[in-house]
Amino acid sequence: MRNYIYVVLISLIVVIPGCDKDEIINNIIDSKITAKEKLGEVLTKAKTDFSADAQLAAIYGREVSTTGEIDLANTSSVSAFVYVMQSDQLQINEFYVPVFGAGPVKSPINFSTMLSFIQDTTAGNVMGSVFGRLATVAVDPNAAYDDSPQAISKALNAGGSAFMNQNTGSKIDMFLVPGKSIDTTLTVSNTADWIVNFYSSGNSLVLWIIGDNVTTISGN
Repeated sequence: MRNYIYVVLISLIVVIPGCDKDEIINNIIDSKITAKEKLGEVLTKAKTDFSADAQLAAIYGREVSTTGEIDLANTSSVSAFVYVMQSDQLQINEFYVPVFGAGPVKSPINFSTMLSFIQDTTAGNVMGSVFGRLATVAVDPNAAYDDSPQAISKALNAGGSAFMNQNTGSKIDMFLVPGKSIDTTLTVSNTADWIVNFYSSGNSLVLWIIGDNVTTISGN
């Protein structure tokens, strides 16, 4: 397999001599990304074509792997990280997705689309109230929070693995949101929380990850 990859790389370098060879290699090998990996690129894009004051409001991971990644090169998959960008100046949100071999582009997925993917009623109600606030609440740029692999690992250890073992064909969606958008006391600041949704055709387990603490929002 490794020899095959080398042949492909060499072929590309030969037929496209004017391209940056390191960039070609990275694009081929690094098609799997985590949630935070492309955040800088998305922010730069949003500040250029959306609003100069663009900030991260949320990240939605659809059908994320058990390693907390999606594969940008897998065109047959619906897996994606959708980045919700907020503008205080415009008081609106814009949505972006990374594209394999190119920069981020605006996404047709919006809050309504995200909610339609949440089959669990309790989780849907929680996320509905959260989404209603994301037009005015952003993730603090200095906030320390897990990347998707760490969040998925915590969720798997807190019941996710057992759920997937008991429910064939289970999938994982995840949402990064400002901690204070969920905390009704609004006393939490400089944080961001993950909500991880394990689901099959008939069952679901929804976990709220607050730092190292994992709380069950809903499960059946």
